[in-house]
Amino acid sequence: MVDNADISGRSSGAAFSEAVEKDKAHRAKSRSLKPLRALWPFVTRYPGWLIGFLIFLILSAGAGLILPGILKLIVDCGFGGDAISNSTFCTRASTFGDGDLMGYFGIAVIFAVFYAAFGALRFFFITTLGQRVIADIRRAVYSKLLTLSPAFFERVRTGEVLSRLTTDTTLIETVITGSISFALRSIATIIGALFLMFVLSWKLSLMVLAIGPLIIVPAIIVGKRIRSLSRLSQDRLAEASGRGSEALTAVQTVQAFTREAMEDDNFSTAIEQSFAAQKSRITVQSLLTAMIFSISMISIFGILLYGASSVSKGTITGGDIAAFTGYAILVVSSSGALTETWTNLLRAAGASERLVEILETESEIKAPEDNAVMLKSVRGEIGFKDVNFAYPTRPDDVILKDITLTVAPGETVALVGPSGAGKSTIFQLLLRFYDVKQGRVTLDGKTITAFDPTDLRRTFAIVQQNTPLFSGSAMDNIRYGRDGASDAEVIEAAKAAYAHEFIMALPKGYETDLGERATTLSGGQRQRLAIARAILRDAPVLLLDEATSALDAESERAVQMAFEAMSKDRTTIVIAHRLATVKKADRIIVFDEGRMVGEGTHDSLIKDDGLYARLAALQFDKG
Repeated sequence: MVDNADISGRSSGAAFSEAVEKDKAHRAKSRSLKPLRALWPFVTRYPGWLIGFLIFLILSAGAGLILPGILKLIVDCGFGGDAISNSTFCTRASTFGDGDLMGYFGIAVIFAVFYAAFGALRFFFITTLGQRVIADIRRAVYSKLLTLSPAFFERVRTGEVLSRLTTDTTLIETVITGSISFALRSIATIIGALFLMFVLSWKLSLMVLAIGPLIIVPAIIVGKRIRSLSRLSQDRLAEASGRGSEALTAVQTVQAFTREAMEDDNFSTAIEQSFAAQKSRITVQSLLTAMIFSISMISIFGILLYGASSVSKGTITGGDIAAFTGYAILVVSSSGALTETWTNLLRAAGASERLVEILETESEIKAPEDNAVMLKSVRGEIGFKDVNFAYPTRPDDVILKDITLTVAPGETVALVGPSGAGKSTIFQLLLRFYDVKQGRVTLDGKTITAFDPTDLRRTFAIVQQNTPLFSGSAMDNIRYGRDGASDAEVIEAAKAAYAHEFIMALPKGYETDLGERATTLSGGQRQRLAIARAILRDAPVLLLDEATSALDAESERAVQMAFEAMSKDRTTIVIAHRLATVKKADRIIVFDEGRMVGEGTHDSLIKDDGLYARLAALQFDKG
């Protein structure tokens, strides 16, 4: 938990919005597919799949190029007249076709089967490779997100991150499994078809080549606009996802304040903005497609007209013009398809940049570059020396001011004071969610920045006020405190937290699915599960942030006894607003506006007649 004063800064997303705008400007200037190179390391992990795809890509393209030759065989040798049928080409072909029309059709069928088989295997290899690559990318991005410091999530909405993790990776998946495969096949087809076209007729081939710029140049020019609109639509969708995620996460709050209509309007507005951007992209892409298709068809008809004239003059056979037309259609259609593939690749380049941004983001909390100090037998001495701290998103709002504090090993210290006084920030710094810019935070006399963050956090067990739990069973949620704990250890921890009885009353006991964030349980039950999780962790330092705030009086008394038993051999720091829960603490530290304004036992602080005495009077006088 963080101080209430910190919450609004985290959820605003202002810094992330600024980053998104900078991101858009950066991409608007980019004109290449260079970002896609970031995908290559993921692809080369699976050379077998890649080689298999390339082999069947070549075979598929080759088989496709043979089909127009089969068309020439049928036209010239099957019903092209005696003069043509007796040609050297037909004489050789008759060896395979038995010299009749059905034989030639048989050859066509055989090649068609091979063409289909090669195409299916090409699809199998590239689709499997694509799915594997996308799975790896998603895992890599998620793994990176788990390592980033809370400062990153102050600037980025979780929903927007999830949009990158799903929408952008889906776009890349489509490109890998479809666009790149199709682009490579189209390029191979174009090269092979052009070569065979020159063999058949160099004049007709030059005519086809002259058409190329009419197709490619508009595609490149308009492609930039399509990419810009695609990027805008992705950003709008990410913003909508972020807004929707926030509302659904706090759906009870939304409903309690009857703000369903407002949230619905906000989400609808964001979705409509995304749709408008997509519609603009589709419109531009449709116009481009229509233009390219018109140019292609007119050009093919022109080639056919010239070819028909050549056939009538006897300079070329009907089979030649049929085969040439087939090759021309392959070239023109492949070129036209490449323009659409180009726009898809540009879209994927934008998505790749977004994901690479996450993969290249460095956590602000790092292990030392040299060898980190090893944590072995931790005594649990906590120290703050002249600490001043402000959260990164609000650098001018100093939360802690000149804090100097030492907690002895095995000591129980309570932190009390008004909301926003800086108490929870102490926990944030101890766990190294943030690093201080001024002063030192130490564990057993060593600055905590000398430790690897993961090793450092293993020395703490924490019970948070908002008791974050996860979907899964009660057993899973308690075992979250210590991976590998036995069922017996989990049950023992539950009993110590006075959670065993209510867990056993659930339909399947410890194996009952608690639902997302365990919302099927009451606040007190959820809190006791969180306490059991901390007990199971069995760490040298125990951090309790309003750990009993949701418990009834009887459960609180029982859990308080469990905490007292736990605290005997470990350092314990307790944050509490209910002063009755900290009267037995070895020491009580009073915070106000980020400063330590009092220190002592319950009785001594009452006698001082300071802030603590006033807070105690308000609570205890009211019973």
